[in-house]
Amino acid sequence: MRNSIVVALAAFALTACGQAAAPPEEAPPAPQSLMEQVQAMGAEQQPVFAWQQLTAYQQAHPEAQPPCASIRRVDAIGIIPDDVDPESIYAAHKGSLVFTVQCGQQLTTVRDDPREHWLVAFAPGATEAAVQSCANESGRTECTRVPLRAAAPAP
Repeated sequence: MRNSIVVALAAFALTACGQAAAPPEEAPPAPQSLMEQVQAMGAEQQPVFAWQQLTAYQQAHPEAQPPCASIRRVDAIGIIPDDVDPESIYAAHKGSLVFTVQCGQQLTTVRDDPREHWLVAFAPGATEAAVQSCANESGRTECTRVPLRAAAPAP
């Protein structure tokens, strides 16, 4: 009886060795950067997503005041070119996909408040949006709808 068990185990082992290996599992796709996710969205969804990122940022950073209670508009600035004016608020975001969010009441009698103007940037490879206020120390907005370009050097 012992011999038959040993023979059976040996036969099982030899059979197992001859079996084809299981196909290797495919690696899961690399997670997309936030910029890639935004670029894959429809044009009508991108500004909504930018506002959502601003809201999430302000919830995580209560010092980012005033909070965006309502939206007046969202401007798609686009990808910031390499030749952007180095003095511009956009200079730190070269290559990033940028939106600006103007918060505030949606009344024509109310002016835009620069303190409620926010820049939301999606940098290549980043998993979080960069958010900053557009207001400067003098109370004016630094965010323009078209990034200023650096002056070309004189020939």
